[in-house]
Amino acid sequence: MTSTELVDEGSHALVESLARRVEAATPPEPYPLDTTSNVVVRVLRSDEQLHATNFEGWLPDPVRPRGNATLHDPSSFVDYVRRLGDGYTTVWGTEKDARFTAVLNDHADNENAGWRDHTAVLQLQDDPDWLAFARHDGKYLTQVQFAEFLQDYATVFIQPDGASLLEVALEFKAHKKAEYSSAINLDTGDVQLSYSEETKAKTPKAGQIDVPREFVVAIAPFLGMPPVQVAARLRWSLDDGQLSIGFKLHRPDLVKRDAFAELCTVIRDGLKDTPRGGDMPVHLGTPPQPVRPHN
Repeated sequence: MTSTELVDEGSHALVESLARRVEAATPPEPYPLDTTSNVVVRVLRSDEQLHATNFEGWLPDPVRPRGNATLHDPSSFVDYVRRLGDGYTTVWGTEKDARFTAVLNDHADNENAGWRDHTAVLQLQDDPDWLAFARHDGKYLTQVQFAEFLQDYATVFIQPDGASLLEVALEFKAHKKAEYSSAINLDTGDVQLSYSEETKAKTPKAGQIDVPREFVVAIAPFLGMPPVQVAARLRWSLDDGQLSIGFKLHRPDLVKRDAFAELCTVIRDGLKDTPRGGDMPVHLGTPPQPVRPHN
């Protein structure tokens, strides 16, 4: 092949390449969009690649529901799932994470698959009163700190009642400079703390303060749940006349476990006879991952 023929062939290839580029750069004809034809596939340089464009964002409504919502109240979770769920919806409870996840578009069966990318999460939160008792559980406080704690949370004490605990708190505050010498358990179930202090007249004064050895409070493990009874026992320590006092909750882990199990029942009952799918199953375990389409 001569040099002239090589030049002519190269020029012809260049012209064809430029023509393809011009054709590819030509704006497409107007295309009607709806939920079944929102994806447009164009040929870019027919010998090289295809280009797919999704115009779902230009439609009045999304092609299908998807997304994630996080709620913190059990009743709000049930209402939300009842409104958006259907016969494909499943609910999964994970006790370790204190969480329930509704997969609103789960697989229906082994032949009808769902994308599993439309979810609602109930993320349980500790009730403020529960957090306060958990924060002080097993810790020693000064008598004034303990008295103030009793005053702040007197309304949740049910045995003995808040009024009786307020009297104890006032006794501690009235004798905050006293030195404590002994503590004995009484047959009444109380602890008697003996103290001595010096009055303004520089005369010694002795006395006792009776404190309940055990008590019961009504607190909710999770926000949005009714309170449950939790037992606790008194703890104290004497060091050179200085009193340290606190309490130890009785198995708060079991209380939270029971509360989670009760929530399972509440959610299962709340998702019966839903408008569009009958009963929704509630499983204990990790929810399935969304289906990822092939690229």
